[in-house]
Amino acid sequence: MDVVATGPWLRVADSGLDELTSELPGWDYDSVLRLRRPVRVDGLRARRSCGLEPDADLAITVVWSATSSALRGRAWTASVPPEKDVDLEIDFELAGGELGGRLDLETLLTLRSAGSNAGPAAPRRLGSVLWRDVHPILLQGEAVLFPLSVVDFEHLPYPTGAAWHLELGHDLEAQALGSILLLANSRRHNVTSALASAAEPSDADRRVLSALRTDVIRSLVERALVDEEFSVEDDHEVGSIGALLAAVLRHAFPDRSLEALRRDRAHDPILFTTRVQAATELLAES
Repeated sequence: MDVVATGPWLRVADSGLDELTSELPGWDYDSVLRLRRPVRVDGLRARRSCGLEPDADLAITVVWSATSSALRGRAWTASVPPEKDVDLEIDFELAGGELGGRLDLETLLTLRSAGSNAGPAAPRRLGSVLWRDVHPILLQGEAVLFPLSVVDFEHLPYPTGAAWHLELGHDLEAQALGSILLLANSRRHNVTSALASAAEPSDADRRVLSALRTDVIRSLVERALVDEEFSVEDDHEVGSIGALLAAVLRHAFPDRSLEALRRDRAHDPILFTTRVQAATELLAES
């Protein structure tokens, strides 16, 4: 057998266990996603094949990441003893408010400690990945980026003709989940209709959602560039606004430094806006 043998991802529902497919159209932000997965690990072979002794400390870990919120975290972990057949059952819950877009479930066999008498080619760095498996799940097609609220802008301090507004807290170390809210104007029926149909959007819905996504990402990029206290290199806490802004910048502009982006925006803001359109693939045909 392989060093690591995995069963299917299973969703725990009121009706029982359902195998997790590549799409989950019935998901929403208020739901709690409980998942299970059986795993069998040959703990002896895993160590031996890497040049490690039985006293090396290995672990199976599951890390989740969501494309829409740019959040990620460790969902589950367990030690792997130095035995031939180690049966584990992955079991954890994810709050819907932290997810959105595509959810990636990454199952990893990692090194916690190399132990004694490790071979010359053996891994030694804490966290070294010895085996990896990724399962992507599409929660929403062109889904919104964050928890949202559909409200009448007549009752808010925003222009009544606006389509949406992104509320974003000022504290870079605050948790993004509680500091970001996308407000959609109930007067703009094409927008609210597109949001309601995000799991199975029509062509018209896709165009609205693409424009929304580009505008939200532009707002986040602008926030990062104008905040003098923000730096991509800072050690922002996982799930914080700072970590979110850093993730958005790295994803949208992987080849540009923060300083270069600030210069681009200052010297030619119109061209910079066009670059954001390209980075977010505004109105690109799927």
